[in-house]
Amino acid sequence: MTTPFIPIDVGSVVTVTASNSIANNDYANAADVMTITASDTSMLVDFELSVTWATAPVAGMVSLIASDYSLDDSTAGPVPSATLPGRLVGNFDPQPRASNAATTILMRLSNVSQIRKCNYYLLNNGTGQTISTGWVLKAQRWTPGT
Repeated sequence: MTTPFIPIDVGSVVTVTASNSIANNDYANAADVMTITASDTSMLVDFELSVTWATAPVAGMVSLIASDYSLDDSTAGPVPSATLPGRLVGNFDPQPRASNAATTILMRLSNVSQIRKCNYYLLNNGTGQTISTGWVLKAQRWTPGT
């Protein structure tokens, strides 16, 4: 029988509520960055994103982009841009279809590996719509145990 694994060393939820919108095919404003500090014991991070569009998207996704700090955590990596895209962590994919009418969507990315301090940014990746101001990104660090 397989031993189930349970979350241990569960950290506090970190929340960013954005004060800026994100245009189609654009990165979130640097003011809306999420920074997660490394932990000696937590290995994974779960992310949750709540977004609202004025018009329902019928294509695309929202990408989570990382910019790592230096090994001693003293220097932040570059802010992602069209010419320096950053490291793709994963995609919040609402899988919209041509008939989609939903304008507010809650999405998750789970079990993201993180060992060092890191900044996280969003990329509105081909949705054809602007993500409204007030989107919320949450993260929680944890470690699997048995």
